[in-house]
Amino acid sequence: MIQVALLSRWHVHANDYASQALENPNLSVVAVWDEERERGRQWAKALEVDFFEDLNELLAQDQIDGVIVDTPTSMHKEVILACAAAKKHIFSEKVLALTEEDCIAIFEAVDKNNVSLMLSLPRLNDPSYIYAQQALDNGWLGQLTSIRCRLEHGGALPTDTHPDGWLPPHFYDKNQCGGGALIDLGAHPIYLTNRLAGEAASVMCEMVSFTGREVDDHASVIVRYDSGASGIIEAGFIGSSSPFLLELHGTEGSLLVEDHSVRIRSSQLGDGSWQTPTLPEPGPSAIAQWVAEIKDGKKPHITREDMLRLTQINQAALQSATEGRRVFLKSAQPV
Repeated sequence: MIQVALLSRWHVHANDYASQALENPNLSVVAVWDEERERGRQWAKALEVDFFEDLNELLAQDQIDGVIVDTPTSMHKEVILACAAAKKHIFSEKVLALTEEDCIAIFEAVDKNNVSLMLSLPRLNDPSYIYAQQALDNGWLGQLTSIRCRLEHGGALPTDTHPDGWLPPHFYDKNQCGGGALIDLGAHPIYLTNRLAGEAASVMCEMVSFTGREVDDHASVIVRYDSGASGIIEAGFIGSSSPFLLELHGTEGSLLVEDHSVRIRSSQLGDGSWQTPTLPEPGPSAIAQWVAEIKDGKKPHITREDMLRLTQINQAALQSATEGRRVFLKSAQPV
């Protein structure tokens, strides 16, 4: 049994990861730490586990094998490096860190201490992505010429029950989050388009705050890829009914995803008309991949390249929006 500690309930998905850990037969939740002590005490009490006020004291517990990190994004590097030094396996909410340099420092610490590192990138396990990747790999779309991915919810919009929107106020704190809609919700379109379109050469980004918050509540990114393909990434907290959208267009066909509905049209499939394909089964969750690597040494599908390139695009997009110009990326390889 892998015994894990929950590090912070700051992120809106902290409860989800706790539930996944509790439901996994190979994991046992045994402790909680939180940078906000009262929040942590209440969580530990609800879970009937020990609460630690001091992170270093928790990390000194030999019976704790791993940690699930849901701290403010700005704390990721500090907390994850401490966990690696204590030889704890690490599962983290995205993004891994705010800069490329911090990601590489984390990779080096993980390698030095021989522990597993996993980042939650759940849409890489979704049947619609898996099918889109198969369509590209099988050549059904020909050479990819353009890609678009959009993900938005209405978390910043007022409702009768949530006058300030349902997202917690700290999600608009730049010092804690490192950004707004793009770095949080936009992570999903970014890592999906990274996988499907390959290495990015340049980024242009426009960030806006429709609701007047400190950080962006909507962002649009234009990406030029090394392959010559172009991409559009959109993310926001101000779309009350926007579906998830993914479009791939190539020299031989197109693939469209709306939420979980997929259509494909290809000169290489049937009579070239639109088809609704049978989708593959979902891939293993990030938690399941983490457990398999710890227990059996199985290589996870979510890679360090996914983690690093997610931060690279976010970092370049923020620079582009701040400076009002196109930013060219220098290719970096995960250690």
